[in-house]
Amino acid sequence: MFAQAPIATHSRLVALCALLLLINTPVSVLADPPPGYYDSVDTSSPEALRATLHAVIDGHTKIPYTSGSTDTWDVLNLADEDPYNSTRILDVYQNRTFPKHSGGNNDYNREHTWPNSYGFPDDGSSNKPYTDCHQLFLCDIDYNGARGSRIYDWCTVGCNTYTADDYDGQSGVNLTRNATPVGVWETWIGRRGDVARAQFYLDVRYEGDGSEPDLILTDDVALIVSCQTGDNEPIAYMGLLTTLLQWHLDDPVDDKERNRNDVVQNFQGNRNPFIDHPEWVVAIFDAVDAVRPGELPDYVLTDARIAAIYPNPFNPQTRIDFFLTAPGQVRLNVFSTQGRLVRTLVDETRPAGDAHVYWDGRNDAGRQVASGAYFCRLHYADRSDTRKLLLLK
Repeated sequence: MFAQAPIATHSRLVALCALLLLINTPVSVLADPPPGYYDSVDTSSPEALRATLHAVIDGHTKIPYTSGSTDTWDVLNLADEDPYNSTRILDVYQNRTFPKHSGGNNDYNREHTWPNSYGFPDDGSSNKPYTDCHQLFLCDIDYNGARGSRIYDWCTVGCNTYTADDYDGQSGVNLTRNATPVGVWETWIGRRGDVARAQFYLDVRYEGDGSEPDLILTDDVALIVSCQTGDNEPIAYMGLLTTLLQWHLDDPVDDKERNRNDVVQNFQGNRNPFIDHPEWVVAIFDAVDAVRPGELPDYVLTDARIAAIYPNPFNPQTRIDFFLTAPGQVRLNVFSTQGRLVRTLVDETRPAGDAHVYWDGRNDAGRQVASGAYFCRLHYADRSDTRKLLLLK
């Protein structure tokens, strides 16, 4: 288990020594929670899971936002460190590396993935979401300004493009537009899951205990409003929940995210459980339902959609109907709740119109998979649609 990081009353010199010690820690010890960390979690129901998980991650050590000793700059410089160069950081939206700075600079700043104006504008001594490093990411200054307080959602029309650099084989685009009553920011594919899991963490970590706000993810845009007085709100909303659920599946947890979880836990004393156990996202926040023939999904994509899955639950096979408005390359995959690819059902160019495919509960190797929940994802152009499957034996 990591040693407790120095707190704000220690000198900057002691803090920097602790950072150097962490930098030299072998990577092999990272990426696992401390033994017994989740032993008290009860997974018997969504309600029990949420309540017991909240108890585990509640009450962390508050890191000062800006301080002469250890502050969020110190933590984030290590958490968002370039994995190939310990003297640089890798930012969240532009996917660009910058030389490390010990405080404010002209390259990058601190991005509140849950905008602090939505619930906690006042960085009070007992109010922790403002400086919670599980939700703070280092970000190119211009990209941070472009994101502003826009909610996370798909951007389909009238979008401005903010390119993510090609780094370590990954690149993409962030898309944004003004919208009423709040703007939209679509995070590029390589960090889409990272920001989503940060929002799920905040929803479970902050439930209105004491002076802290109750943070709630929602699909109701009307609930997502900025604080008008400058004071923290007792209840605050962010979203969109359905989009974030899909982003969680589109971009599974990777080693950078696991390492980040370890670094933040070393300073704050708590972890983001949805990095350690991504399957718990589905168990708590599941808002993805299958549909029968003739029904429309809760949200419909412009280009393509999964039109029906029936029967569901199923045994031994189910039929998946999908629809394309124009011809194009389409992939239809089945994933586990942990985000692992189970079966590729379609990967080819298809004409416009209705189509269907069957899944017999087998993986790509032809072996029967275990009973339980799975997800079917249709990917077309730069959009995807996801539906839940339930295999019963």
